[in-house]
Amino acid sequence: MKKDEFEDIFKDSFEDFEAEVSPNVWKNVQTVLKGAGIGLLGKAILNKIGANTLIAVISSAAAVVGTVVVMNWGGKAEPKPVAKNAMPKVIEKPKPAKLEEIRDFLSDKPVVKPATAPAKTEVKKENELKADPVIKKDEMQEVISEYSDVMVATISASPVGGTVPLVVNLSNNGIGKINKWNFGDGQKENGANPVHVYDTPGLYTIMLQSTSTDGKTSTDSIKIEVTGNSSMAAIPSDFSPNGDGKKDNFSFNPVNMKSMSVAIFDKNYNVVFRSEKLDAKWDGNNLKGKPAKEATYFYIVNSIGLDGKKHEQKGKIILSR
Repeated sequence: MKKDEFEDIFKDSFEDFEAEVSPNVWKNVQTVLKGAGIGLLGKAILNKIGANTLIAVISSAAAVVGTVVVMNWGGKAEPKPVAKNAMPKVIEKPKPAKLEEIRDFLSDKPVVKPATAPAKTEVKKENELKADPVIKKDEMQEVISEYSDVMVATISASPVGGTVPLVVNLSNNGIGKINKWNFGDGQKENGANPVHVYDTPGLYTIMLQSTSTDGKTSTDSIKIEVTGNSSMAAIPSDFSPNGDGKKDNFSFNPVNMKSMSVAIFDKNYNVVFRSEKLDAKWDGNNLKGKPAKEATYFYIVNSIGLDGKKHEQKGKIILSR
């Protein structure tokens, strides 16, 4: 409650009050009530007991002052006539103060509320949650070996195919330290990064056996395709299969070929010899195994070299006995 509100309560309480006393006496009472002392006293009381209780005290004080004035004057106060239909003022009765509040009000010491007790915290034992910080090297190595995705033996080869002479660079991408290599052409070597040269066309399988520092052994393999410059040797134009050991067979002599097919036929389109072997040779007999007649024959040879090249040869051959 502000000071102005407090003074308004005093004015409202004594505005309609008229004491039948000497004007000079009542004027002195009003002067005292409106003085600075009452204002200071009201402010102090307001801080102690609150607004509702203060209103009740002021109303009671007004009644007491009126009574005292009348008694001092020696007259009797007559009640002021109440207008018809006027509602009587209802004054809220103050709640009785507790003994502690009365003592606090009379004391000059400030009221201090008791502090809330702090929440209890759980005190853990000093060594309760301590873990062993020491991890042995053997334990770490065991975990690494068990959960590592790196293999012991993993071959890396470059290139993995080509024409002769083919130089292949090899290495182990695994964790193996002791490496034993088998190049598939009868040669072997130990080492981490060997280099091997293939001089002969063919398909080779390289094997690696590797052992890690913890004794684990693993193997890996890779295929190397070695090709050469494929070609067809010159085919003779005649042969004489008479058993004298001279030109008894008709050979095609492929060089670095992967596959070959041969067909020999006469001028009437009758096939007398057919083969899909790389070492195919015609001995002068027809498909029924009987000696072919002396005549001029024709041939077609289709072949694919190890280097991927395709070859085709066509020609004629004279058979004589």
